[in-house]
Amino acid sequence: MNAEQLLRQQESLRQVIESISSELELRPLLTRIVRHACELIGADNGTIGLVDEQAGVIRTEAIYEMPAAELGAEMPPGVGLAGQVWLTRQPLVLNCYGDVDQPVRTELSEYTVIGLPIFWREQMIGFFGIGAAPPRRFTPHDVETLTIFARHAAIAIENARLFEAEKRRATRIATINRIGQLITSGLALDQLLQQAVETICDDLHLDSLGLALIDPEDPDMLILLRAVGAYAPDIPPNFRQSIHVGICGIAARTRQSVLLNDVSRSPDYISMPGVDDIYAELVVPVVVGDRLLGVLNFESRQPITLEDVADLEIVAHQLGVAIENARLFEAEKRRAARVAIINRVARLIAGNLDLEQLLQTAVEAIAGYLYYQNVALLLVDPADPETLVLRASSGIYATAEILGYRQKIDRGIIGAAIETRRYLLVNNVRRDPRYVSIPGGETITAELAIPIIIGDRLVGALNIESEQPMSQEDAAGFEIIADQLGVAIENARLFAETQSALNQTQLLYRTSQRISTAMEVDEVIRAYLQQVAARGRYACSVVLYEFDDQGQRSAVIVRGQWTREKGLIHLAERIPYSRDDLDPPLDAGQTITVSDVQTDPRIPPALRQVQLEAGRPALAFIPLMVRGQRIGLVVLSDTAPHAWEPADLHPYQATAAQLATAIDSRRQHYLLSERGRQIAVLKERQRLARDLHDSVTQLIFSITLIAQSVAPAWRRDPSEGERRIQRLLELSQSALAEMRALLAELRPPDSQPLPPGPVPGIVQVQRDGLVAALQSHTANLARDGLQVKLNTAGYVRQPLEQEETLYRIAQEALNNVVKHARAQTVELKLLVNQQVIQLKVVDDGVGFAPTASVPSADKTKGGLGLTTMRERAEALGGTVQLAAAPKSGVMVTVTIPRKDGSL
Repeated sequence: MNAEQLLRQQESLRQVIESISSELELRPLLTRIVRHACELIGADNGTIGLVDEQAGVIRTEAIYEMPAAELGAEMPPGVGLAGQVWLTRQPLVLNCYGDVDQPVRTELSEYTVIGLPIFWREQMIGFFGIGAAPPRRFTPHDVETLTIFARHAAIAIENARLFEAEKRRATRIATINRIGQLITSGLALDQLLQQAVETICDDLHLDSLGLALIDPEDPDMLILLRAVGAYAPDIPPNFRQSIHVGICGIAARTRQSVLLNDVSRSPDYISMPGVDDIYAELVVPVVVGDRLLGVLNFESRQPITLEDVADLEIVAHQLGVAIENARLFEAEKRRAARVAIINRVARLIAGNLDLEQLLQTAVEAIAGYLYYQNVALLLVDPADPETLVLRASSGIYATAEILGYRQKIDRGIIGAAIETRRYLLVNNVRRDPRYVSIPGGETITAELAIPIIIGDRLVGALNIESEQPMSQEDAAGFEIIADQLGVAIENARLFAETQSALNQTQLLYRTSQRISTAMEVDEVIRAYLQQVAARGRYACSVVLYEFDDQGQRSAVIVRGQWTREKGLIHLAERIPYSRDDLDPPLDAGQTITVSDVQTDPRIPPALRQVQLEAGRPALAFIPLMVRGQRIGLVVLSDTAPHAWEPADLHPYQATAAQLATAIDSRRQHYLLSERGRQIAVLKERQRLARDLHDSVTQLIFSITLIAQSVAPAWRRDPSEGERRIQRLLELSQSALAEMRALLAELRPPDSQPLPPGPVPGIVQVQRDGLVAALQSHTANLARDGLQVKLNTAGYVRQPLEQEETLYRIAQEALNNVVKHARAQTVELKLLVNQQVIQLKVVDDGVGFAPTASVPSADKTKGGLGLTTMRERAEALGGTVQLAAAPKSGVMVTVTIPRKDGSL
């Protein structure tokens, strides 16, 4: 190489060094370095690799004019050109690449190559691999040039690495700040914990992360509250671990972070369920002041760096402050809520006297304001003072399986609290044999039972269950609420007793009103059961007697019944009457009570068996007396043996006289109702007479028209005259048949089948349906010269009443076309959809103006028969619409609702 070439190469080297010094991004820098290295010495291709000490390989990071597969290739010491240079830490020049020990790229065997180490502060950080096709051979000067370039490349690489590290540090700081903002943005603890774990894991790119907090009830125990990543699906809820075991325990006890980069070497490592390929674990304690709140546990399949430790320690500190703030916030919120709920219950005492509403409102207030969702209010059963009955509830108590729940007062944690007359708080119910579990309570941890006492009398119990431990502060607040509830319940009961007396007076008045408006015996009985029985707690039946010709009772008829289970039931159950020991006092108007049919000797065996099978052993009989005669009974029954109190029977006794009088009165009016039914029969006959007139009139009108045309037609053509005379005969026979069919409707129906063959139109509707009848009718019209199009493709058969009405309307509409329209053609269309039936009759006649007056000759008939058609349609809840214009014909649209549809 001459002096001029040397100068040019030195200038090129200077420019290349300046070029690589200006690039700070590592990947583009490496690409630029390997390209410039090849250009400096005129090589054909090259690679640059960086040393990964931890993995023990040189990894190709950039290539020039090499196959893409070369990028990312890893060479251990001694393998290939890179491995040889790394092993010797010396430049290596070969005239044939194939001479290298364990060559990798055999297709480059004839290339001359230079392998050059890249050093930074006496440590090999990378490798140049430069090649050229024969006959090119590298010289010592090429090696010297590359060596100089390698020193500057090392500086550039380190600068780029420092730049990338700084960028990563800035990114991590920004990430940590973002995490800090997110986990401190809310004060709800559950939401905070979940958001914190998810955000830390996502933003710091961690494989798996768990957050365990110290158990408030057991400071030596960690409870895993949140977990994300690899092992989260396999960890049971609230997984617990002692602080005396595992890496988590070491971090918790020492309050120092613990990093383990090969867990297989540590006997303290505890593997998580379902995960067996963890390489490293980092546990960072979460500490506030001198108090340990818990630990953050990071497990990874890759080594964990000190940067990860520093980041997680900063986050753990922020998380500790956030958790403490959230706990303080929730404690303050609970304190404020306790004050609010106590004030709310105090207002309930003063302003709410309805017991059921009071109980449910109190439960909802506790759930809504104190954030304890599973609340139950149980009261002592007045009929069984040793039993508590669930009266109001929320959460798991408010399910169908729990409604009506009953419990002995000495059972469970509630029973233990009642025994001591003080509240009882159990924060680990699974270890307490007194705990009574209920469906849906599998995750319950704590139960608080508070007896409700007025004076020295037990009223009930307030019971609260929670998935989290409860504090003594909560328990004390609830005790105040229970005291106030006791006063409120007592006031509500006193008010209810006063209201009951008033209600009985109102009941008499309302029952009298309802019975007085009932028109029939069944309506009277229904009114009595709805007004009286439905307001009580007992099953109630109304029984009437059937009398023979001598006035003696012959049968017992159960006419109506009301029970809590089935409500009002209308019956007509007939039972043969037999006299027994109960009849004499009942005939005297006395009420008879039976506490238990099984032990009362007055009860007939048959009645005893019926009541026991029905599960109603308690009976009360109240006689219905009219003019000294017993016409029936009001019978009460209960599901358990029951000592009847006068207060139980008073509402029924007070209204029984009204019931008996009303029944007798309605029976006296029976004949009047029979006469009303006769009037209805007369109206029906009038309807049939109208049908007779309408149908026969139309046929006679047609006969008249044809008769008027016979003489002129005969004079023109005797055969035409004969045809019209034959048509007159057909129409007269049809009119006679129509009249006979309509008159037959005036006679009682019989079961004789309709005859086959030609029949009047309305009879054919009954026999063959509307479509067949219209086909016959339109065929008759066609014989008189009118072209009729019948479209029934969208029609399905309907109930007879509707088809008869549609036939009559169609008959009237077609008759109007014949009489007035002077039309050539008429179209009749039937349609049915899910709601309505529609009939359309459209002609091409002269039409008329809708506002024009009806000709005088037709006024008496309702104007083109429209009135008659509307009356028929409206009788079935339908409508008739008329669209007409001069010289544009007329369209009649009839719409009738289907039996299961509506307009």
